[in-house]
Amino acid sequence: MIGVVLLGGIHFASSYPGRYFRFDRFALQTPSISMVGISSISQDNQGFLWLGTSAGLFRYDGYRFLAFPIPAENAAPSSPPAVFPVVAAGSGGLWVGTNGRGLAAFSAETNAFIQAPAAGDDLFPALPGEIVLSVQEDAAGHIWVGTRTHGLFRIDNKTRIASPYPLDSESECIWDILADRSGRIWVGTHGDGLFRIDPGAGTTVSFRFLPDDSRSLGGDIVRSLFEDHSGTIWAGTKNGGLNRFEPEMGGFVRVYGGGDFPRDLASHTVTSISEDSQGRIWLGTDGDGLRIWDRERDAYLCCRHDPQNPYSLSDNDITSIFKDAGGILWIGTVRGGLNKCTTGRAKFEHYRHNPSNPKSLAEHDVQALWLDDRGGLWVGTKTGLEQVDSKKGAVSRYEGSVLALAEDADGRIWFGTDGEGLVSLDPDSGRLKNFRRNSGTSGNLSHNRVTVLCPDRRDPGFLWVGTQRGLNRFETRSGRTLPILPEPRDTGTLARSVVTALLDDKAGFLWIGTARDLYRLEKVSGRFEIFSLLTDAPPQASGPINCLAEGMDGTIWVGTQVGLVRFDPVSGSRRIFAQKDGLKGEVVCGILEDTDGGLWVSTNRGLSRYDMAAGTFHSFGLHDGLQDRTFALRAAARGTDGRMAFGGPNGINVFDPAGIEPDPFIPPVFWTAFYRNNVEIEPPAAPNHSSDFTINYKMGLITFEFAALSFAAPELNSFAYRLDPRDTAWTSLVPERSVSFFNLHPGSYTLRVKAANPDGLWNEPGIALDFIVIRPFWTTWWFILGAGAAAGAGGIFLASRRRKSARRPTFPEEKQLAGVFETYGLTAREKEILGLVLSGESNKEIGRKLFISPSTARNHISNIYQKIGVRNRLELINRIARNPVNLDHARVERAVDAKREG
Repeated sequence: MIGVVLLGGIHFASSYPGRYFRFDRFALQTPSISMVGISSISQDNQGFLWLGTSAGLFRYDGYRFLAFPIPAENAAPSSPPAVFPVVAAGSGGLWVGTNGRGLAAFSAETNAFIQAPAAGDDLFPALPGEIVLSVQEDAAGHIWVGTRTHGLFRIDNKTRIASPYPLDSESECIWDILADRSGRIWVGTHGDGLFRIDPGAGTTVSFRFLPDDSRSLGGDIVRSLFEDHSGTIWAGTKNGGLNRFEPEMGGFVRVYGGGDFPRDLASHTVTSISEDSQGRIWLGTDGDGLRIWDRERDAYLCCRHDPQNPYSLSDNDITSIFKDAGGILWIGTVRGGLNKCTTGRAKFEHYRHNPSNPKSLAEHDVQALWLDDRGGLWVGTKTGLEQVDSKKGAVSRYEGSVLALAEDADGRIWFGTDGEGLVSLDPDSGRLKNFRRNSGTSGNLSHNRVTVLCPDRRDPGFLWVGTQRGLNRFETRSGRTLPILPEPRDTGTLARSVVTALLDDKAGFLWIGTARDLYRLEKVSGRFEIFSLLTDAPPQASGPINCLAEGMDGTIWVGTQVGLVRFDPVSGSRRIFAQKDGLKGEVVCGILEDTDGGLWVSTNRGLSRYDMAAGTFHSFGLHDGLQDRTFALRAAARGTDGRMAFGGPNGINVFDPAGIEPDPFIPPVFWTAFYRNNVEIEPPAAPNHSSDFTINYKMGLITFEFAALSFAAPELNSFAYRLDPRDTAWTSLVPERSVSFFNLHPGSYTLRVKAANPDGLWNEPGIALDFIVIRPFWTTWWFILGAGAAAGAGGIFLASRRRKSARRPTFPEEKQLAGVFETYGLTAREKEILGLVLSGESNKEIGRKLFISPSTARNHISNIYQKIGVRNRLELINRIARNPVNLDHARVERAVDAKREG
């Protein structure tokens, strides 16, 4: 059954409606709390994220959450205080408000918390044990503290004396405080509206709700305050919507909702406010999820928890919204932990079905796409066809499975279906016309499953139609169809094949991809050629041709199951690009060329762009806003204005290739941990704050851990290190974020580490740590002098020690060492070579000692790397040391010492 429904009120303009915002979830857990609630989010001046939670204070470096206990008298370690506000201090530390234990200060120098001092009068003793709901530091360094039952306090930046700050208010509950860039303090109360304090002038102005004044505050319960990039003050209320302060009129403009949600905020409490990198306002509610308001387009979106979608909000009860230095939005919830949204700064806009948004796509599993000349996007799914006309603001929706889309010269849209043949749609009238195969009748389709469509480049009155059973030439005005065969004596290979790809090139040839071969049809003469592109490839290089594209130079690009093929039709040369060449995935789903000649290639693992001039790929992932890790076959389209669209199982990405730029955020990099033999220890001073520290020469395996504070995709951050003066070049650590050294020789060292974000932008200065490996006492000058004074007795004693050491049998230790690696399945020769590798011997030395060539030693070492799953000697040491099944540092150390002495 074919039908069409016209829906009004939906617009596809330069930015399509129903944009989807994807959320990654982080569940914080403790032994006593299965899901930790998030109450506050902040970022210090180093770049670490800090979370106030129902289980205390946590720090996040992109890789792990680290708890920081807040000291309190008679506090049980298992019951840390709940933390409400966390605010970065000008000194580099933090101000932390707690539930019942007052205000605490965190020192960045000592990594310790200090209880804030109490005032000397009788009104303030409640603060140390008070519930602190809000805290803010002003430009002068004074601390403003809002409490649950004792009103507002101010802590002097010099004396650290806390004093109550009187307001013309009966309410003792201060929900939020904002210190704006002009130096004024805004205070939101529970029931008495909003106060503005000018500390310099010593004045206070009150704003209340007045029923007869539309310029007054929308409600007297003010839960959240925010200053945007332009200096505009926003106030979120309970049942009073969002309020924007207008200085010229001395009052407020109320925002209750927009679009399909005109009174949406009238019945909700706005608990938090933030702004993303595009200037959209983000609002958190007390039980109905997020609201995202695009002020420029006046587009208003709702984001709620969807039990069927793991990338929706984890909880509808929002407590906090925070934008970090890299432009990423973080959302704290009551029962759903922490959410991260990179979509606000992502390179690719993402559209899919959203149950909370009636303007979103009806179906997110996309099979076909077309960008028409009128600015509309046509989307074919398993359940139908959707189109939005940007001029008329109407959506046409066809019910049925759509596999292919195209447009003819008259502006009609043609779509191939899964079993219903070929259908034309007149967008102006909404009229549909169906063309099907009728058995026993000539001049119709060869099959009713239409897989691919291609308008004729030189004759706009014709459409090439690929089906489940062969190729057809279709006349759009008359509806006549001509099945195409290679030649009369052909065995019928093409006629029986599934046509999977079509391309009408600039030279006048039609290229046809099938499940087995690639054909080229000379349309004038009707002569066919067959090309087997993958004949010389490995045996696994087989399967259907998924898509075709033509480059500016006439090169034919072929998407296959085993990579991207570059085929020169003149010389017949070909080259296969696979993952080893930088392609994101080897199943190529779609190929589009941009105006610069770059190729955009959708795959089963993501999206890649091939730079013709450089001969390199740049790949993109979910953190860039991609709809999914995989894309749908042939669901790719390019508009006449250069825009591109790629579809897949989770919606579509629409973008202008010229606007895709690398992430400009340079990640800060910091030391995060120090280990000896995989046991975390504290160096004499925290690495981030010391110029040097010392290490015992027999320390064994030492490991330095670090973090790049770019949170878009921490797993894709890159690191490199150099140990001066030992190293002369940088060593890549991808994907590791630690470096280990085994039994370093005594001396002074500087370890340098630098990091890059996922787009390869490096923090070139990086970080450096000086440390000293102390010499054994018997090599120091004072010991040598002492030994010289007692040369006789000392010489005899040392000689005796050396003889005993030389006679010490090493075989038992070597046998024990070999047993450590038994689980890796190493041969006897490989165990022998591994022992020499751990002793620091080069390939040349290994060859000399074992009477083999250095190349043979290198081959054995390569086999060892493969069996243990490492790529170099550094990873080899790390892997062995970090494997709890095979870990025995004492035996490793003794074996190495024995080999050196022997």
